[in-house]
Amino acid sequence: MRRDRSAVLHFVSQVVRSIAGFGTTLFAAQYFGASGLGIYSELLAVLFWVKLPGNSIRTAVSKRMSESEAVTGHFTAGALTILGYGTVVGLVIYVFETRINEYFGVEVAALAFLLLATNMFLDISRGGIEGAKRVALSGWLNTLESIIRLLAQIAFALSGAMLLSLVYGHILSMAAITMVGLYFLRERLTIPSLSEFGDLRRFTQYSWLSNVEGVAINWLDLLVLGYFVTDDFIGIYTAVWTLTGFLALAGKSISSTLFPELSQLGSDGRISKARELISDSLLFTGIFLIPGLFGAAVIGDQLLRVYGAEFSRGALILLVLILARTMHTFGRQAINALNGLDYPQRTFRINALFISANLVLNISLVFIFDQYGLGWYGAAIATLLSSCIYFSAGWVVLSAEIGDISFPVTGIGKQIVSSVVMTAVVYTLTLFVPDTLLSAVGLVFVGAAVYGSLLLAISSPIREKVLRVADL
Repeated sequence: MRRDRSAVLHFVSQVVRSIAGFGTTLFAAQYFGASGLGIYSELLAVLFWVKLPGNSIRTAVSKRMSESEAVTGHFTAGALTILGYGTVVGLVIYVFETRINEYFGVEVAALAFLLLATNMFLDISRGGIEGAKRVALSGWLNTLESIIRLLAQIAFALSGAMLLSLVYGHILSMAAITMVGLYFLRERLTIPSLSEFGDLRRFTQYSWLSNVEGVAINWLDLLVLGYFVTDDFIGIYTAVWTLTGFLALAGKSISSTLFPELSQLGSDGRISKARELISDSLLFTGIFLIPGLFGAAVIGDQLLRVYGAEFSRGALILLVLILARTMHTFGRQAINALNGLDYPQRTFRINALFISANLVLNISLVFIFDQYGLGWYGAAIATLLSSCIYFSAGWVVLSAEIGDISFPVTGIGKQIVSSVVMTAVVYTLTLFVPDTLLSAVGLVFVGAAVYGSLLLAISSPIREKVLRVADL
């Protein structure tokens, strides 16, 4: 019951956060156009690659803290490690400040360091809170950060900061929430032992590639596209990928909630219970992704117009990326389970395979498709193919390590059936309603109502889970 409540609270927080994130993307698209959004996205893509070591430390902190109810020095050890890495990066940025500014075409080197530092310390505080099994709190702090970011970016833009307002707002929001996170972790600020540093190192030496995988799925295609297509195409691609992220919220919340639970089950040797939890989670992983895929086929171009008329060109890209996101989200459940059950060596190999495939496919397919002026289609297809590889490898390895896991084929089939009926209803309505943004939003609500009602009627496991959660 506690896990269900935590998952629901985390999911609600992620919905609110996604709305705020959507607002940020919408504001950037409307205020600066697709080109401005593209430049901001490229800056974030570079910085997310630079901060990769920090991501690995955050995962190790969450893992080691979740293994025991006792207060340890793992969080402080992780924070000190982050501080050391940030200092090294700061010196590198200082030495190459001129070249960095020339690359981005704006005086952004000092801001890039602040963006990196605040992001890493926000991540480590989130890792500590999740390691303390307060996943819902972590989710709501993330949500608050997104809301503050949006408000701050708008305020800076209106004050005349222009494109840099996006960076100013980002730094301010992350710094504020980091301080809040440290307040909740004040009891964990203890002097760490050398063995606790060693605990983090042993997990990080394999888990760091999982964080490379996370950055690759979100940012590698943008870096490759930066060499082949203009900023406006990158801006449209970013908006589309952001929209698909909303559909993956259920799977993300499940992963975040299950990780500390699986970590403790693995430590206790309760593998059969772990298999049961993993199987149960799969029923809800694609609960929004599947209808989202069908719905995007009907009104995807209309929905993208909310960012601006030029963004409707990404309708086909939206379909490919939703499918890619679906495969990756299901695959992520397997990787999350392997990490939680302490198989970092296995996830290391799977992530190495995914990253290699993603890189090779992105470079080759973007290059090939760009010969016909369709480079961004190559990036989308590369993401889809590499996600399929990730999905397959993850579940094969997980089954080999802990035994066969019951995949809820019937339950997912009912989600597909409900989605097909929903699509038929929405498509029929498009023949009678005007082709406007307001109509598209209305069709989304109608489709959601049809899908949700039918799924609750035909799927008893989902109906029982909803009723149980309603009683929490």
